Amino acid sequence: MTEQQIFERYSEIEKKIHPIVTFLEDNKDDKRLKGLYKGIITMQSPLVYQPEILFLGINPGDGAYIASNKGNKNNIKTPLRMIGKNEESYKELNWYEEGNARGFYKDKWHAYKWYQRDKRVNNSFPKRMIDLLYETAALKYPEMYEANKYSNTEEPFWFQSFGQSIMYSNLYPIATTNISDLYKILRLLAKEKQLKGMWDTSKTPNNWNVRLFFLRIVAQLVNLVDPKIIVCLGQSAFNDFTFSTNRGQKIYRGEKNKFPVLGFSRKGNWEGLIPEIAKEIAITLKESEKRADFMG
Repeated sequence: MTEQQIFERYSEIEKKIHPIVTFLEDNKDDKRLKGLYKGIITMQSPLVYQPEILFLGINPGDGAYIASNKGNKNNIKTPLRMIGKNEESYKELNWYEEGNARGFYKDKWHAYKWYQRDKRVNNSFPKRMIDLLYETAALKYPEMYEANKYSNTEEPFWFQSFGQSIMYSNLYPIATTNISDLYKILRLLAKEKQLKGMWDTSKTPNNWNVRLFFLRIVAQLVNLVDPKIIVCLGQSAFNDFTFSTNRGQKIYRGEKNKFPVLGFSRKGNWEGLIPEIAKEIAITLKESEKRADFMG
């Protein structure tokens, strides 16, 4: 499938959320939404056909909202980063953005490249996700990793292949400061009369009906891009995506419509889990390659 074809097909999928986006944008200053709603972000990476990994979070945070309104107090903007509306929304994997993982402010902003892993950490989440990619690549390409000298001053050898075959999206594209605010918005959407026909239920819509709507959108994305493995970022993301009720584990394993699914807990400092998560991903990718070779 060509880049243009996948773009056009996902744009059609994305259009299904337009009535929700319109409602949120039209009512963002309403007291029910003010302080909760921080924009819409459907993709946090390029669209990739048959990516090595599709990462799925629960919903976007408020980073883009904060960046959009830096020094702006009078005309607050809510970012709309959607494939069909904003070309900037999908040009680069979010974690690769300069200054996202590493950087600091002293008199002025000092931003570092994502591979400058010896520099000061700005945001622990993209820092850890980049560490996870390094760990996974080391297991996926052990001989090449040994032959290529590690450097903090240049892109690693795997960046143009494996590193460009990573996708990152979320189950719910509504950006908020925390998950509690997300659920407040979902409950509000369920009660909104002008959106009642969207939730595919003859009963009074509830929070779960709204979540199911978005989960069906994600299922269409998954079927479109056909990833080798899906990795859910956090217990809530894994449970919602797989319709399960896992509790207390550090790593979750499952399957959804023939796709292998891995999830892990992000409670506390989960940095110590990275080698184990990478190992599980690498094993699944190896199995996928074997199946592809067998099928010819």
